[in-house]
Amino acid sequence: GLFVQYLKAGKAPGAKTIEDVKNYYEQQTPMKRGCRVEDVMKAIYYLIEQQYETGQALPVTGGQVMLN
Repeated sequence: GLFVQYLKAGKAPGAKTIEDVKNYYEQQTPMKRGCRVEDVMKAIYYLIEQQYETGQALPVTGGQVMLN
């Protein structure tokens, strides 16, 4: 999977396990955690309920895109 590829490629400094890779990337987000199913479901509900939104993208990133 993705975490194994990142572990082999050394993209998470000092990571020895898949859990280390996961923890590294979670610490890179302002929310300090990964995305949960509930986060995505709330975003979908928001988009469905909007009556005046058209063609919008709603990133559910925990703030990670703000850092790029």
